[in-house]
Amino acid sequence: MKLTKIVLAGILSVSIASANDVMKKSMDMMEKGMTNIQIGFMHNNEALIRDGLKLVKEGNAMFSDKKVIANYLPEKKKHMVNVAETQAKRIALDANVLEVNLDQKSYMDAANAYSDILNACSRCHAIVREW
Repeated sequence: MKLTKIVLAGILSVSIASANDVMKKSMDMMEKGMTNIQIGFMHNNEALIRDGLKLVKEGNAMFSDKKVIANYLPEKKKHMVNVAETQAKRIALDANVLEVNLDQKSYMDAANAYSDILNACSRCHAIVREW
């Protein structure tokens, strides 16, 4: 009985720690979403693009608050919180543009919005995360 409680407490603490890692969850969601969007464009699958877009929006929303961003930046990078926040806003805007263009069946413009989302991701990774 005691061992069971210890094991359950360990599993619970790992689960809580994982759930609290907002940056990892956010980045994982956006990566999966961007992959789905890209595959959707390659296979002319609008539903997959929309599924990916939903993940990108959800992941980006989790990591758009300046305070949340600052919590996950290393001490020597905390002054770059504005760069990350700006790119998060850019991703949110481009995600909306992508969705509007999908609604209007303007796939070239939707692809351009996807490309701009990717550029925003790359910019943040290059500047803030020294990629």
